[in-house]
Amino acid sequence: MPANHDTCFVVAVSGPSGAGKSTVIRNLVERLGDAVALYLDDYDASSIYPDIEQWLADGADPNQFQTPQLSADLRALHGGAAITRPHNGQLAQPAGVIVLEEPFGRERAEVASLIDFVVCVDLSLEIALARKLLRTLDSFLAEQTPDAFAKQLRFFLPWYIESGRELYRTVQQRVLQNCDMIANGMLPTDALADSIAAAIQDRLPKE
Repeated sequence: MPANHDTCFVVAVSGPSGAGKSTVIRNLVERLGDAVALYLDDYDASSIYPDIEQWLADGADPNQFQTPQLSADLRALHGGAAITRPHNGQLAQPAGVIVLEEPFGRERAEVASLIDFVVCVDLSLEIALARKLLRTLDSFLAEQTPDAFAKQLRFFLPWYIESGRELYRTVQQRVLQNCDMIANGMLPTDALADSIAAAIQDRLPKE
């Protein structure tokens, strides 16, 4: 069940890599107005992730993914305090809605008590993989480094086959069982954001 907070409303956006979570979050912040975003990727340097093959073998405990700085910043914003974003040093002010990139939804104890609404952007892992590869290709081509893309592909695809796909499948199945909204990841960008924003607006406390 959603938590009950007086200060703000926290939305967790989940989905496999390639689902377009960052784009969804940006669009939601624009549509909701009084909103601020927190992106997991911005906290890579301060986060602790397990070895994926061992994690899967040990039972896939979400709590082994630890994000102490992200969690601290989420608590600060939730309590009405501004934060300094770790990747660029910019100040982020508290807002009525916090939109959080959280692949595990409310499955991690570190952040679960702060989350009011979980959206799972759902699409097949094959489509998600294709989107991820296309996005990565575009990035390397923009930098005119196609050889670097080939090397990245040679590194990434064996990892995906050996453990990456099972990681995304396991997380996706778990979140789908305990989310508040399953969003169709095949929808056009604007339609997807509109549908999620409307669901959030319905759940926001009424004045």
